Amino acid sequence: MGYVALYRKWRPQDFDGLIGQQHISQTLKNAIQTGKTTHAYLFAGPRGTGKTSTAKILAKALNCEQGPTPTPCNHCANCEKINQNCSMDVFEIDAASNRGIDEIRDLRETVKFAPVEGKYKVYIIDEVHMLTQEAFNALLKTLEEPPDHVVFILATTEPHKIPATIHSRCQRYDFRKIPVNDMVAHLTYVAEQSEIAIREDALRLIAVHADGGLRDALSILDQCSAMSDGEIDVENVRQLLGLVGHEWIYQLMDEMIASQAEAALITLDKILALGKDIKQVLVEIALYCRNVMLFKAAPDLESLRECSEDRLVLKKHSELLSQEEVFQFIETCQETIEQVRRSTAPRIDAEMALLSLCRRNHLDMASLIERIERLENLQGSSTQSVPTVHTHPRVSGHGSVKENADPVVYVPKEAAHAATPVVDKEPASQPSVPITTDIEQVWDHVLKDLIANGKRSVHACISQGKLVELNDKTAVIAFQSNFPKERTQKEDYRSIIENLIARIAGKPLVLNCVLASEVTKTAQSSSHVEPEPVATDIKSSAGDDLHALTLAKQIFGGKVIKNENPEEGQ
Repeated sequence: MGYVALYRKWRPQDFDGLIGQQHISQTLKNAIQTGKTTHAYLFAGPRGTGKTSTAKILAKALNCEQGPTPTPCNHCANCEKINQNCSMDVFEIDAASNRGIDEIRDLRETVKFAPVEGKYKVYIIDEVHMLTQEAFNALLKTLEEPPDHVVFILATTEPHKIPATIHSRCQRYDFRKIPVNDMVAHLTYVAEQSEIAIREDALRLIAVHADGGLRDALSILDQCSAMSDGEIDVENVRQLLGLVGHEWIYQLMDEMIASQAEAALITLDKILALGKDIKQVLVEIALYCRNVMLFKAAPDLESLRECSEDRLVLKKHSELLSQEEVFQFIETCQETIEQVRRSTAPRIDAEMALLSLCRRNHLDMASLIERIERLENLQGSSTQSVPTVHTHPRVSGHGSVKENADPVVYVPKEAAHAATPVVDKEPASQPSVPITTDIEQVWDHVLKDLIANGKRSVHACISQGKLVELNDKTAVIAFQSNFPKERTQKEDYRSIIENLIARIAGKPLVLNCVLASEVTKTAQSSSHVEPEPVATDIKSSAGDDLHALTLAKQIFGGKVIKNENPEEGQ
């Protein structure tokens, strides 16, 4: 007989041989012992976790000459025929290639006949989710009320695709991914029995890469044994799997954390020169950053104990990166992986991602916005003259810093220690505004201050008016039209203007907005300012609308679209 693959040679032959599925093996053994086996089972779980093997063990347990028994002998004629896939009472059906209604109709005809050699006829339908809807409908009645000598075992990796009517007629058993430690122990035993020399760290890397599938792990071990004549080490496994290697990933992370863009690009170039795939590099960076994220949140997590990462390196990187920065690393890698799949020049995408992560700002966008809002709130509650402070530059979508984008905010002296803004090395000098009650000077400073602080929409609105009165309690602004008057009276604009006038005038004041036509002679005499006359050429209702439209366009921008069908607007 020719060479038999390891995953076939070491297929479990009884319930005790199942790895990592004790909850299922114990339940089935108890059911057989108490005679409570059912007519239909649904085995669901990831690939390579033992679904088909368990189905065959159950078939042997039911048809063993000593059975039904929870411990099939594997020596009687029935057990040997099932092991050799030549039993006339056990049928393995691949639903991926026999998915139509005709195949299920043939199955319905055969279930009527009694078993030939054993006590039960067992139908193992693998990848049952591949059956068509019509095939499921044809199977439904037979599955619900089969003959007493028939047992159905349905196996699937995608149980959500199976109709609820099928689900409800089966006992479902969920197979779990096999833990890394259990898999390493089994691989060690297989390697010893197969006389394969392999290091323990190489076995652990195989177990981690298999992602809970023992069949995949045995296949990788089989390949490694064929590739290496001597002892198999970690480097042999990485070479076989096409992995980048922890050392390269650690080095890239060190360089990106230190913002060493040139060094990171050189390291990437060396990795690609070794023939590594760009997508694999990004995937491994994202996976490592995921471990860093988990280490920061829960250092004692079981999956971290089983991973092959160096915990000292994880600890170092978790201390150097904030949680937000780790999120940024993962999100950037995930986005770039998607771009690489569609890109005609994937290397450019990877290099842009690395440069973006090297030039990231330690102050993320969310924190920056929160800080600016806090400083503006502090400005709003202050009535004192405050210094000008520059915050960090704003951050782009990839986390890079945009130059010459320093927003200017005012911070009161008593709140400076709470806000802790980051001050530029060479802050722009701006002379403090002298306290004055002269109406012309106050109004001039208000308009200039709005421009200096980037509040152009507020400036465009109130510049349509004029400060006409300033007393101990009130500041009166007269507008020529109603639109800017009403907009300025709203809470957001009102608060900004009141704070500015109070700071410049040196006393808290209440803002009062009026139309120029409503300004009384008393207000005019007390303020010594003649309000600008209302334009004489805008007197009709149509003229008022036109003026309001012009003001709205100045404040908000945009363009005017003529209504070609006046009846639609009526």
